[in-house]
Amino acid sequence: MTLTGSKSSTLVPNGTEDHPFLIELTAKRWKGLILLAFLLGFAGIFLFFWQAWTIVYRPLMEGGFIVGSSPLNSLTQVFTSFTGVLGCLLLIAAVVIGFYARVMAWWRHG
Repeated sequence: MTLTGSKSSTLVPNGTEDHPFLIELTAKRWKGLILLAFLLGFAGIFLFFWQAWTIVYRPLMEGGFIVGSSPLNSLTQVFTSFTGVLGCLLLIAAVVIGFYARVMAWWRHG
């Protein structure tokens, strides 16, 4: 009488065990949106600070500190000008898209 054992389903033809492993690819599916959020955020910060430079800081450096007037009074123009508003909107969109991509990568994890 011989004993026959059943072979494991994970044996490869050379007789070694082939242990399956899981590679988490879910976060890689959302890398495009994360990259888009990073680029939008960078563009928003760049536009906002470029507007702050042209309205507030460049007059300080070119004209010096004049006692009667201050370019710091025009700081509100940074937030109300087209480039400043566009920079803020891009930054807000980057935060929303980045948050969405990270939450969806977490939510749909394998």
